Amino acid sequence: MGGRRVAMLVLGLAWGGLAVPSLAQRRLTGVPPEGKVYTLGEGIVAKEVTFYSDDMPCWAKMFYPKGFDPAGKTPGVVLAHGWAGISEFLEKYGNRFAERGLVAMVIDYRGWGRSPGFVTAVDPIKTTDDQRVAETEARVRIKRTRLIPSKQVEDIRAAISYLQGEPGVDPDRIGIWGSSFAGGNTMVVASLDARVKAVVAQVPAIGGKNAPEGPLPLRGAALEDAIKRAREGRGGEYETGFSVRRMVDVETQQLTREYRPFHRVKHVPETVAVLFIVAGAEELFDNRENAYAAAEILKGPKEVVEIPNITHFEMYLGDAFERGSNLAAEWFRKHLGLD
Repeated sequence: MGGRRVAMLVLGLAWGGLAVPSLAQRRLTGVPPEGKVYTLGEGIVAKEVTFYSDDMPCWAKMFYPKGFDPAGKTPGVVLAHGWAGISEFLEKYGNRFAERGLVAMVIDYRGWGRSPGFVTAVDPIKTTDDQRVAETEARVRIKRTRLIPSKQVEDIRAAISYLQGEPGVDPDRIGIWGSSFAGGNTMVVASLDARVKAVVAQVPAIGGKNAPEGPLPLRGAALEDAIKRAREGRGGEYETGFSVRRMVDVETQQLTREYRPFHRVKHVPETVAVLFIVAGAEELFDNRENAYAAAEILKGPKEVVEIPNITHFEMYLGDAFERGSNLAAEWFRKHLGLD
């Protein structure tokens, strides 16, 4: 694929002379509905499955390449969505990866999209340690759209386990793909889970570069909400999201502030190949403080590919999607041993 080096780790891609409206004319606040539209590739088989994370059922959609052999060993990739996102906008990436010969597993985190919510008992349930597992009827409270980064990491790792157990998938050739906030999640998962061999992070937010390591102070309104949650079982809420606005807990502000995935980048093994695909007109954060800075630290194969004149949410659309999804597929094929 032609292009030019923008920096040591950056490959700039031209738009081929296309007339591109100004950024002000194109400003998006999320991925529009047409961003989730796709046509299943020829010979691709897709099916919905349930995997379990911390004993909770989660939804996923599997995409199998044409001619997939359940007795063979095909590399697999787990795909995870970003801040307050859902899997519907990522299915077309799963389809594309299957078109390129990979098994793809697109997931919804617990409490998001088509995955069930977090369940807690409304009334006390009496059990003892003498009976490790008990079944009973009880009133429960189900909470959705709970945004907890550490649990998203757990869900991705549980999906990896599910994918490794899928007949026909090579358990030793597993990759992960994450977009936006999940770009940070990919760094955390790769730093913790030796099963990950290749990573692609699209328009990645990898928070924490300029934050100190170690515990952060908990005070003011955040402390008040933490006390309220501990004493009453629930805290405050606020609205967030992009394509779709959702209510999330105030605890999200504390937990994301403490998350700091950038500090995990140095722990990603040199055996893991990482590709960052960034938007040249990224408007939500500074690429230099995220993908570029992370690439400087990574010890293994790495590259930052910048698609110029593209904003954050345009990456999911049109030509930018075609370029980004094919670059990701090529990276996985190369570093998971298909090419």
